[in-house]
Amino acid sequence: MTSNNKQFLKKKLPAYIKFASGLSLAMGVMSVATPVFAQAEGAVEEVIVTGQRASIQSAQDVKKNSAVVVDSIVAEDIGKLPDRSVTEALQRVPGVTIGRYTNNDAEHPAAEGSGVAVRGLSQVRSELNGRDVFSAASGRGLSFEDVPAELMYAVDTYKSPSADMIEGGLGGTVNLRTRMPLDSEGQVASVSVKANYGDQIKETNGEYSGLYSNRWSTDIGEFGILVNASSSELSSRSDQVYTRAFLPRTIDGDDVWISKGVDWRRNDHESKRQGGYLALQWAPNDDTEVYFTAFQSKHDTVYDENAFFLEGANGDQALLPTADNDWVYSENGALESGTVTVANPAQWGLDFGTSTRWANKVSETTDYSAGIKWSPDEHWKFSADFQFVTAEATADDYTLGLKVIPTEAVLDGVGTKTPSIALDSSYMGDYRNYSLGQQMTHFERNDAEAKTGRFDAEYNFDDSVIKSVKAGFRYSEKTADNINTEYDWNTRYATWFTKLDWNGYDKNTLPKVTEDEASKYLNLYSFDNFQRGDINVPAAGYLYSSAAVKDFRNTTDAINGDRETTCAAYQSWICDSIYLDWNRLNDPQYRNQQSETNFAAYMMANFGFDDLAMPIDGNVGVRVVQIDNEAHGYEGWNNLDAPPGVGFATSTSPYSVKHSRSYVLPSLNLRLKATEDLFIRFAASEAIWAPSFSDLQAKRIITNSKKEGIDTVTSLNDVKFAQDQYTNPDLAPMTATQFDISAEWYFDENGGMAHAALFRKEIDDFFRRDNVVSDVENPNGTVVPVNSTLYKNIGSGEINGAEIGVSKFFDALPAPFDGLGIQASYTYIDSKAKIPANALGVSPVDTDRSLYGQMPIDQLSKNAYNIIGMYEKGGLSARLAYSWRSKYLITWGSNGFDPDFNFGDAGKARLPIYNDDYGQLDASISYTFLDNYTITAEASNLLEEKTVGIMDQNSAGDHVAYSYAQDARFAIGLRAKF
Repeated sequence: MTSNNKQFLKKKLPAYIKFASGLSLAMGVMSVATPVFAQAEGAVEEVIVTGQRASIQSAQDVKKNSAVVVDSIVAEDIGKLPDRSVTEALQRVPGVTIGRYTNNDAEHPAAEGSGVAVRGLSQVRSELNGRDVFSAASGRGLSFEDVPAELMYAVDTYKSPSADMIEGGLGGTVNLRTRMPLDSEGQVASVSVKANYGDQIKETNGEYSGLYSNRWSTDIGEFGILVNASSSELSSRSDQVYTRAFLPRTIDGDDVWISKGVDWRRNDHESKRQGGYLALQWAPNDDTEVYFTAFQSKHDTVYDENAFFLEGANGDQALLPTADNDWVYSENGALESGTVTVANPAQWGLDFGTSTRWANKVSETTDYSAGIKWSPDEHWKFSADFQFVTAEATADDYTLGLKVIPTEAVLDGVGTKTPSIALDSSYMGDYRNYSLGQQMTHFERNDAEAKTGRFDAEYNFDDSVIKSVKAGFRYSEKTADNINTEYDWNTRYATWFTKLDWNGYDKNTLPKVTEDEASKYLNLYSFDNFQRGDINVPAAGYLYSSAAVKDFRNTTDAINGDRETTCAAYQSWICDSIYLDWNRLNDPQYRNQQSETNFAAYMMANFGFDDLAMPIDGNVGVRVVQIDNEAHGYEGWNNLDAPPGVGFATSTSPYSVKHSRSYVLPSLNLRLKATEDLFIRFAASEAIWAPSFSDLQAKRIITNSKKEGIDTVTSLNDVKFAQDQYTNPDLAPMTATQFDISAEWYFDENGGMAHAALFRKEIDDFFRRDNVVSDVENPNGTVVPVNSTLYKNIGSGEINGAEIGVSKFFDALPAPFDGLGIQASYTYIDSKAKIPANALGVSPVDTDRSLYGQMPIDQLSKNAYNIIGMYEKGGLSARLAYSWRSKYLITWGSNGFDPDFNFGDAGKARLPIYNDDYGQLDASISYTFLDNYTITAEASNLLEEKTVGIMDQNSAGDHVAYSYAQDARFAIGLRAKF
């Protein structure tokens, strides 16, 4: 990594900007892992960025002068990334796609774009100014949607690493960059206000941000200060409709497929994103600089869901035609429409439910960093950096539901984007037909912190092929204390109680809602303009009010009372199960503690063959990493009723696991300058991706059951022990070998550039659930075999892909069309997975027990493209952007798509769910007047696109699993600079 020492200190930068602003980026990008170097690069860009064209040019300068493969997004103005969020902006980068789900849960759409994948992999490292940054729950990365976009100066996506970069990204590394006060020549101030509106939620929210920066020359050097703050609120609505799995049935002697049921939900999201940033710099002389930064990001979200759902389960609740039998089937024999009932409607009726869910999640991350850099002469550079990060995340999640049992319903469009239902409106509108149903809680309390120090030294050679040698080390200690009570679902009354012959409840004798309960806790609810009127839903129905759900404890204490007076003897487990669990947050079995130390050292040589007809430069290096992990949790054994010495009581005991692992990660980056404007690049490297702290939890609950044919347990040979976990403290990092070759043509000086790239990633040790047999010591001290289904490292995969892109402003057109420009990119990815596909209770299986075989790598679209039309002339700037990605696998066997088999032995199906093709059109326009004032108008999801899931079934065929209609959003704003 070579650079002139004159560029090393920000104190001198303004003077050089006046003469060579276009050459400013080389050193900062090539030394991204050292924050002080990366920030120096930003100083030059700060001066030249004044709009779309300059933003694109600055991003191209980053790419052109970098020693690694990188694509950047540079703010068009202070507080103005090109899109409304960091995640939404990233989708414009070639090779980057974003998701539309909260925590990749197909059941819950996100209010904004959520989840980033680079070149088909979601294992993307996040950094803040070249330093590690994370949320408390994962301990690894930061959700980019949690970060206020207004605080960002630029976002860099690194697709190939160098040895001086922090390890830990298979897809790539996304570095969020902020400004520093010595970037500017003097005082800078900016404020912005914005109002945004959602067309379905019909609410208006405000966004506010401000920045102040200044610098002073004193007798003891130059000082600089920068303060940046942001606050924004967002209200959004998502209308969702689900078709559940099709089950094999025999109707009138014919083998057909009948859906388990249909759901209709409205989700309202209220989120508040706040951020603050402080930067201090002191340059006491020409050789030294000291800095301190503090960054805080807080995201507070409230999720309010109202839902109606028809559950056609197995047995007595199975859906059947009425005597008229007006059912219509698809060519595969799958029910599409008709009137449904059950076998004995007078006694049972349809199992219909309503529910209200309220959840509040808060995530906060604070980063304090300080460092010094020193350049004593023309050859040496030294830097030291220290960082302290704290993170907190909490979740309170409540659900209350009702049961109502109509005799029949008319369904239409089952398995399409627009399934509808018709019910007896007078029956649904009478609270006396409802019973108090399901109840659920979920709590999280997560805290994490990290302390990190690093030191780097670089020596520059004169007149040598080896331009410089750089070496350094980094040491980090990270701890986390996480409590996750899981989802505790219970029900007070349901139609299936009668099935157990517990004193004979049926449709008519099931306890119903009282007038007092209805007045205190329930609302008569109707979906307003559901999916903009595309779908018919029940005209009205009762459900719990949002206020009653938010006051969950008082509500449930009042309606449940105690089992002595309100519950039959056989229901004691129902009445007791949830209300004692307010103590779950203090229950040790739900607590997990993690600690990790990471020591990394590297050496890297920057070289250049300047005398060749086509000069070659680049870097080669190696990074050596040692990671020590400890996980402390709890192991629980369920009661085993057996003779002394064989049996034991339910118990919980501490459970700890330690690991120490080392990795050698070489990297090579080459750049061939075929001409002044045409570059050919090649990159090769090894990379790792560590599992999150939530994946590494030391937690296991071991159950037992009698072996087949055993009536009474007399020895351990009569018992089967099992555990079913979604975590594993023995998980090792995933690894990848990756290659990249690309060509970049900078064909004019006004933002004209084209590029093409080929890449390959060879991945090992995926995180997947699998079946293993573990030897575990039981509470009696005897080692027994435990059939375990848990996360483990398994299988491999290959990703081969190509990217092409172009940007161009058409300056040669006659006025006023000479302000037109275009950006376009396309990414193609082909993947192959070699992961065992026959794990019992894990691998995908259809409702008829047929298998699927090898599944594709999840989150990976084969095709994706972006087209952006631009216009900039005078004070007017406009952009129309369309992003599209093809179908991709989300997961299989997720909640709601894992029905019980309706024949043969017990068990569950696990259906693959795909996200269908998705494209979104966004637009923005702004006008700058009086030099320093800009009025803006923005719109997202202009085409009102729906997020659609596809349920993959073998004989039944593919059907629409769900359709999410989300807000089209509109905003107007004003920015001012002083």
